[in-house]
Amino acid sequence: MLTDPGSVPLGATPGGPRCPLCGCARPPRAHHCMVCRRCIRKMDHHCPWVNNCVGEDNQKYFLLFTLYTALGSLHLLLLLAIPALRGYARGEWDSHSTLTPRASLVFLLLVALKGFLFASAMFATQMHAICTDRTRIEQLQREGAKQGRGSTWMNVKAVLGHPLSLAWISPFASPQAQRARGPRGVV
Repeated sequence: MLTDPGSVPLGATPGGPRCPLCGCARPPRAHHCMVCRRCIRKMDHHCPWVNNCVGEDNQKYFLLFTLYTALGSLHLLLLLAIPALRGYARGEWDSHSTLTPRASLVFLLLVALKGFLFASAMFATQMHAICTDRTRIEQLQREGAKQGRGSTWMNVKAVLGHPLSLAWISPFASPQAQRARGPRGVV
């Protein structure tokens, strides 16, 4: 939420196309966010969950947020469902029994299921956007990546950092420092 998504500075850089809404010199693949009132490099969407745009500089953090939210929801779903299903398998829910699942258990199961499905869908769409090097806005406008990075593997490394390491799954490791070293010719 506090990470800059890749906003374009409002300075008066001469030349190039300008945004008609904020007046900044707009680089390729940048789009103006009406909520943030600024242009964002490689903007995917404005996310109400994090109250920020998802762009070039914070896409890794949003990807990890959706992954960990989906895993947390799955964990909760399993913690609630396994004991309930064991009780059902033992016959504790038969028609003569007074023991039935409480409404609160059913409600929590549905909330966990909804959270898991939604976060998994968001994670899958972000992975698809990363692998194809097309933001959600470009997909909706049917634009291709004009300066694509090449292979799927290179696209993933460009977002998560280079080289492959445990830092990919850490929200505390910045991909910026890893990008600054540049590619080492490893595929």
